[in-house]
Amino acid sequence: MIRPQPHYSAGLPAIATPRPKIHWRRWATALVVLIFVMGAAAFAYRHEIRSRLPTEWRAILSLEAARGLFASPAKAIPPATPATPRLEIDLAVSNVELVDGRYVVRGELLNSGRAAASTTALRLVFRKGDDVLGERVYSLVEGPVAPGGRLSFSRPLDDPPDGTTNIVPIVE
Repeated sequence: MIRPQPHYSAGLPAIATPRPKIHWRRWATALVVLIFVMGAAAFAYRHEIRSRLPTEWRAILSLEAARGLFASPAKAIPPATPATPRLEIDLAVSNVELVDGRYVVRGELLNSGRAAASTTALRLVFRKGDDVLGERVYSLVEGPVAPGGRLSFSRPLDDPPDGTTNIVPIVE
């Protein structure tokens, strides 16, 4: 049976109260953006972050360790890398000074490799701005320096070429 509708109802449903809005989409978007920004910052400053970590942690954060997490157990063991030394001069603590009328290079050798190493020569590049004025090689027999170890050195120099504004030391 069809009943007639009163003229004031207009056939509309009853007005329901709206559901409360849940802002989970906004929170999820903000979380994704935050993770992306933090990942980009970590990628951009990865060398500075890695240099400040203890040496035991550096191997854990290497790309081979990350690959091992997602590889099958047979492939999880990274291939053995040869133990190679990597000597360099720590430029943050090294300097060239004028002592008793002679120039002296003082600094620290740093072995960031995986094997002990020794130096045989100190090469100095004399610069004026971007121009190279000359190079000299001096005997510097120091070591052995253990992996992750440091060793202080000091070497008197001849007078640099005229106009030298920067001296760049390199170990060999």
